[in-house]
Amino acid sequence: MRAFLPLLLLVGCSDNEFTRASRTDEFQQAPSNLVDILWVIDNSVSMINEQAQVALGAEDFTANLDSTSMDFHLGVITTDVDRTNGTAGVLLGEPKVLSAATPGYADAFRARVQQGNTGSDQEKGLQAAVSALSSPLAYTINDGFLRDGAMLSIVVVSDENDCSDNGSLGQASTGEDCYTRATELTPVTDLVRQLVDLKNGDPVVISGIVGPDIVDNCEATVPGRRYFTAIELLGGVKADICQTDYSSIMSALGEVASGILTVFQLSKSAIEESIEVTMRLDEEAEPTIVTKDAVNGWTYIAEYAQIEFHGTAIPPRGALLEVYYEVGGQVEEAETPADSGTP
Repeated sequence: MRAFLPLLLLVGCSDNEFTRASRTDEFQQAPSNLVDILWVIDNSVSMINEQAQVALGAEDFTANLDSTSMDFHLGVITTDVDRTNGTAGVLLGEPKVLSAATPGYADAFRARVQQGNTGSDQEKGLQAAVSALSSPLAYTINDGFLRDGAMLSIVVVSDENDCSDNGSLGQASTGEDCYTRATELTPVTDLVRQLVDLKNGDPVVISGIVGPDIVDNCEATVPGRRYFTAIELLGGVKADICQTDYSSIMSALGEVASGILTVFQLSKSAIEESIEVTMRLDEEAEPTIVTKDAVNGWTYIAEYAQIEFHGTAIPPRGALLEVYYEVGGQVEEAETPADSGTP
């Protein structure tokens, strides 16, 4: 998955007229089959149809967990963290933590993602995730969900931008304040850092079924640009909530949760001819060169600055990857200030 912060940046002269930056991004496949999956569901007034689509695609998601024999914990919370919500950040349903050993876990998951439409119009998905996984909830009501050594996979489903503010907007604020006072929101980088720190070095990945950049003909939907930023920092799937069929989205999310990723997000766009990919099966092994090949190697997706692996070249569990490249430009980032954007 994507390294949280850039790991290495080199600058070299290519001729007497200009310099070109080069970079090495490092990645690691999840080293074990343990994964703790937290779904964060927007339960505001406009989300009934989207929740239903997630429920319809639930089997596509759980099929990946079953086929890869994942040892998983699965929990669901909502984006509503208003002080009047007594279940803010609390894992919903009984038992609160679903696993492969839970009878009918897929049906229970399907029911839990349909949380209705009476939640707050200030959708604070990232803040809700931090709250659910931090003290005191993580050691009381939600105790047992997070495990040492497990990858943490967070999936947010929302048709609004993230409004995590940690109280800065005040109790009298409205959903509109999430946009008109965007500079007062908690920076996404701070929220991501909190999630990473909670896992003490275990992998963390975040995905989102959220509003796309262009939301024409998609009623009551706003681009989820703060979620875009979190996904770019931690890797995962960035899916369009305006799609009418979520089956392929849910399958991709199940693939991410299995910990065996085939696509890795570079931190900058690359000059394709300069890309060099090496792989080590563990820290003690010698690196081997992975060739560019659409069947049993890697290819570069220039539009998204991503490396995709194919066939026998797909990195096995625990593999360490290094991708060296000359920078061809910067991947488009979410709008500022406060990584927020506006509708």
